Parts: sequence; structure tokens; C-alpha cells
Amino acid sequence: MPQLSPTEHRTIVVVDVADFTNPSRIVHDLMTVQEGLYEVLKAAFADSGVDFDSCTSEDRGDGALVLVPAEVPKSQLADLLPDRLVAAVRRYNANRIPAARFKLRVGLHAGDIRRNEKGWVGHALNQAFRILEAEQAKVALTQSSGTVAVVVSDYIYNEVIKQDPGTAPETYRQIPVSVKKFAGTAWLRLPGEPLPPMPPPLPSEVEPATDLEPVGDVHGVIPSEELSVLRSRLLRLEVPQLETLVRRATGSAIPVPRRSSAWDAFRYLSDFNAGLDGVPPALAFLRVLAREVGGTAGDDITAWVEQQARRLRLIPALERHDANHEANDDAADTSVPEDPHVHLMIMIEPDAIDPRRCVLSYWRQDDPLIWPPARGEVGEVGVDELEYRVDEVILAAEEAWAGQAISASVEFLLPRTLLYLPVHRWRKEHHSGDPRPLYLDYEITRRSLERMRRKHWHRQWHLRWDLLLRSLSADRVHPFGPSRYRNSPLDDVLSDPRWVGLVMVEPPTPQPDPGSGPDGLTAALRAGIPLVLWHPAAGPEELRDLIMELLPGSGQVDLPAQLKNEILKNDNSLVRDLVILWDDPKRVIVLDQPTIASQR
Repeated sequence: MPQLSPTEHRTIVVVDVADFTNPSRIVHDLMTVQEGLYEVLKAAFADSGVDFDSCTSEDRGDGALVLVPAEVPKSQLADLLPDRLVAAVRRYNANRIPAARFKLRVGLHAGDIRRNEKGWVGHALNQAFRILEAEQAKVALTQSSGTVAVVVSDYIYNEVIKQDPGTAPETYRQIPVSVKKFAGTAWLRLPGEPLPPMPPPLPSEVEPATDLEPVGDVHGVIPSEELSVLRSRLLRLEVPQLETLVRRATGSAIPVPRRSSAWDAFRYLSDFNAGLDGVPPALAFLRVLAREVGGTAGDDITAWVEQQARRLRLIPALERHDANHEANDDAADTSVPEDPHVHLMIMIEPDAIDPRRCVLSYWRQDDPLIWPPARGEVGEVGVDELEYRVDEVILAAEEAWAGQAISASVEFLLPRTLLYLPVHRWRKEHHSGDPRPLYLDYEITRRSLERMRRKHWHRQWHLRWDLLLRSLSADRVHPFGPSRYRNSPLDDVLSDPRWVGLVMVEPPTPQPDPGSGPDGLTAALRAGIPLVLWHPAAGPEELRDLIMELLPGSGQVDLPAQLKNEILKNDNSLVRDLVILWDDPKRVIVLDQPTIASQR
């Protein structure tokens, strides 16, 4: 009894040239076809990411046996090899006379086999050759205008193909196999043949389409009847925050003008080619739209996108795109809120050399659920020109937000040396000759640049912010509430977690003065106090009364919004000149982030 060799698990690819022995082929043609077969196999395997020379191959005269190493994923072969074979055969046939052209039947199976001095043996090998000889596969290829028929075993279909939508399992059909003593089933696919169409909507739901002309990367490869199905579905949708969804899908790479419908947005994005991830922005938009609308409408859009992705062989790229967005974007699967709010953060720093100049940069939020946004332009500007340059930044933001029904805040990220700037009195639209105060249209707040930079202060900052969100009242703003540390240093006083705010009796100086006692602003920043208030002119009693009016009770209070409303009701200097440092640790930015010139 011969000694058995160890078993080796291999993916088995068996190939047969259809009609190889046709009498019309002369010997020269047969030799050309045989050489062409290996030319095709090597090209197709290489395009599938597999080195053909790393496989074991045996010539079978009118075909070949290829044993692929176990470390090559079966899913990789099932996904890529069928279409790469079609492409390779087409290229080969295009340059050959009719008698030297050929079609291929390809069988795919996997299992444990053994090797002896004569070659390879095993039941898995026998099954691979049997399914390749299935009569229905031969007939289907003969009647097809295509060049390749792929026959896979039950094992490959159920364990590999059926589990991965990217391998297009719906394009396979089960066929009976009865060859010699083998009786069973296999699965047949003719790569390049049309996919089963997606069920269309009811006839009454389809509107006449007059805007389906091919206009761009996606339209050029999707049949007009399927575009008509998509159009009818998109035109029925009401999408209040359409521009936000387009930005969420495309990032900052594509300008987003206002669009009247989801179909209009799809057509607009169809004019743009795929990015580095290989996903056309029009399909990325539909993916985001489906998540936003949800329900049956969302399911229909998702099914449409996945069908087109399979048609275009984009399933792996689309999955990578989704994974990247989910990893980098907390809002990827979150619906746009009913009352969206965005922020424009403007950072001003003094020039390191010339005290008469500053460095101006900004971060503009376009999606209310995505933070931080990309950094805008950075530029130097004279101190006396700051208000006018800020005006330009704000007007550019308004142009970007023009298609959205959103409220907005303008936050000034300032170092201590520039906290004196009267940003709460600045105006916009100076070019009109009748500038408009910023506080009429935005919540205006200051942020601390020193605290943003000092990460060792951030833990306490988060703790106090969470306490502030739970309850903000006047008795939690020092010095208005009771304190057990009343006569202690300010650092000790503010260490009490009851305090979430500090009122300074005087505006902070550009630099701490060691000779004037404890520095209130530094103590507040180090203790994590997120709310600091001061007034340039009000006395202690006036300031106390104002704070009591703004914070009459306890509970959740949006103080910047409260102050804006109070200003609109009582436009006097006492209210209007109250300065609020309202510092949200959940909304920090990357200070050394590169700029995106296209922001503006």
C-alpha cells in the first residue's frame, strides 16, 4: 500500500476551452489557443492580485488545472477572477482570427487533496472537474454572447459567495450536475451578462423623465430605465437639510450650491469623478440620504445603490468608504436634528513680532453634527482692520450656509492679551454702508486660547462643563452663591465642584499681576470653570442684578442664547456689553491643522 502524503488545502480552479476540438481549427490554431489560454490565465490571476507562478498548474491539453495556495482568500478569487477572466479573454480575442478565438468554462471548488509522483488526487479535485462538465453550463455558454462561464460548487457558493454581496451572489443560478458517478448541484454565472433588474415602482408612481441625459461619471454607465426608477423615488422625498447631507457625503472636496431636490443633487454630483477611495460622490450621497430618510424609502435607495455598486464592481470600495466615514465621523449614522445649529470659530492671535498686527484663522462648521471642521485660511491683518476681515469671513460662511435653515454662533478664540477686543460690538456687511450688528444674527461668545492649548487643564474642564449642563443658576456662579471657602484663596474656593461660573468685578488684565492678589481668570481656567463673565463698566450691584435676571432659576440654560434674547428685548449698554467666556470642552479644534483653501 503506497504511503499517503500529507493533505494540502487548496482552492481548485479548473479551466476548459469550449469547443477546442472544432474541426475548423488547424494545428497552428490549436497551438495558438493553448498558448493563449495561459496568457489569459496569467493576466487574469495577476489582475486578481494572485501570482500565477506561486500556484501549481497542470496542462490538460484543452484546459488547465490551477491549485491556488491556501493563504490566498477564496473571497478574493470569487470577487475578482470572473470579471478579470472576461476582460483577459476579450483582449486576447480582439487580436486573433476567428479560428484562434475561444470561450472558457471555469470551475471553482476547494478542499483537501494529496500529491503523489503522478500528480494530485482527492475527492475535491474530482468534484471540481465534474461540475465543470455540467451540461447546462456548456449549453449556456454556447448560447451566450459572452466569453466565460463560471461554475462554482455548493461549498464555494454557500460559504464564500452567498456571504459577500460584493461577489454578486444574485447573478448565480443553481444547476443540476450529473456526470459519470457524480450527481449533485452547482452554481452557474455568466460574467458580463445583465443583472436581474430591480423591481420598479408602480406605474402610477413613475413620472415622465425629461432630465435623464448622460451627464457625468455615474450617468454614463447606469441604464436610463434604472435612472428613471431612482428619479421617481428621489422626487417624492422631502429633505429639509439637503445641503448638509451632500456635504456629509462629499466632505469639502466639492462645492455645494443650493439644490431643489434629492434628484437634482444626485444629478449635480454625477458630474464629478470618484475620489481616491474609488466611490463616485453621487453614490456616496445616496448612501447618506438612505440613512437619513430611513424606512421603506431608505431601504429602496440602499438596494438601488448596492445593485449599481455590484454592477460597477464597487462593493469593496463602498464598504471601505463607509468604514472610513464611520471611523472619522461620529455623525455618519446620525440624522440631522430638527433645529440644527452650527458654529463659526474665529481665532485671533497677536503677531509675534509686530504688536500692530494679528494672525486670523477660522473653522467653519457646515454639518451641525460634525466637529471639528476643516480649518479655513490663515492670514495676517492689522489690528485696526480686524473687524472688516472678520466681516469677510462671516459673509463667506453665510454664502456656504445659504441653502440651510440653521441657527449659528460666532465664537472668538482669543488669548488673554486680546480679550479686550470689543467683538460683541462688531458688525458685518460694512460694504453696504449700513453695517448690521453681529448680535442680531448670532450668539456671540469668547473662548480661551490658553485653555484650548493646555491639555492638562482639560479633565477638570470636562467635569465642570457636565455639571453646568445639568444645572446652571446664579447661586452656582461665584461669588453669588454660598461658599465654605469664603475667606480662602480663590484657587481653593473654585476647587469646590458647586461652582460652574465666575463673575469678575473687573475685566481681566492682559497679563496676570502678581502684586494684585489672586488672578481670577487663571484660577477659573485651571479649575475648569467653563463660564466667566465681566463687564467693562457696570458696578458690582448692577452686575449682580443682571446675572440674577439672566439666571433666575436652575436647570439647563443656554446663556449665550439667553443673552441674545435679552439684548433684543432691552438694547442697553448694560446688557449689550456683558462679556461672556462660554467654553465648551466638547468643541475643541486642532490648532496645528493644515488649512483647506477651498473652505472659502
